Amino acid sequence: MKTIIVDDEPLALDLFEMECRDMPEIEIIGRFTQPVDALDFAKKHPIEFAVLDVEMAELNGIELGKRLKELYPELVLVYVTGYSQYIVETLKIKADYCIMKPYDHYDIEDLVRRAKLLSRRQGHRIKVQMFGRFNIFVDGQVLQISNTKARELLALCFDHKGGIVTMEEAIDKLWPDRDYDERVKRLYRKAIISIQKALREADCRNVFETGRGCCYIKPEQVDCDYYQYLENPEAQKDQFTGEYLFDYDWGEETLANFYDFD
Repeated sequence: MKTIIVDDEPLALDLFEMECRDMPEIEIIGRFTQPVDALDFAKKHPIEFAVLDVEMAELNGIELGKRLKELYPELVLVYVTGYSQYIVETLKIKADYCIMKPYDHYDIEDLVRRAKLLSRRQGHRIKVQMFGRFNIFVDGQVLQISNTKARELLALCFDHKGGIVTMEEAIDKLWPDRDYDERVKRLYRKAIISIQKALREADCRNVFETGRGCCYIKPEQVDCDYYQYLENPEAQKDQFTGEYLFDYDWGEETLANFYDFD
């Protein structure tokens, strides 16, 4: 994430930059002691993540955050402060997080993890719901897939988290009572075509790929409740209520693994 850090204490900037040195997710493209300089920089250079001190001269961090959000509405905005009374103010402008000074390496690691999750959620057009009933939303609208087996095949691909789903496995799970012959292979190919058509019409071709006798999805292209849970079960535990792809019997295989997180 392209990041700026703003604090009127140079030592605080040095400390934050040092703590981020081994975190490849963070690319610090600007550090500033003057908020006005940070704002001028942001007008010319796109940013994705801003870490701001609250109490600064000339232009305080709250006002700077408001102006940065006007430039980049999806900006991940985090404040650092030594005064707990400012936390409420940061939340009022819809800041994403706030940490207290003095902070340590573990605080920064937690901050970066949260920022990474926020950045992924905000940057994706495609939202995938796997807890409960399977659904895909593109720009807030349900993706319509008329072929029910195509929909199930796509769910199976998301269940594999980017791993390859072979034609043999797909047929075994989607048509368990059918012989593995040319007729059932045609049903598989028809499902593939239906998926491609639905994604093409939604201008989302880059999320689904096919190969010779296989298909898979690109997990980095979507925001998915299941993937968020796997990355940080404790932070996302409220999302999982005990149901996973309950429309599909094969989903029970994955569901059994959830309890390994307990």
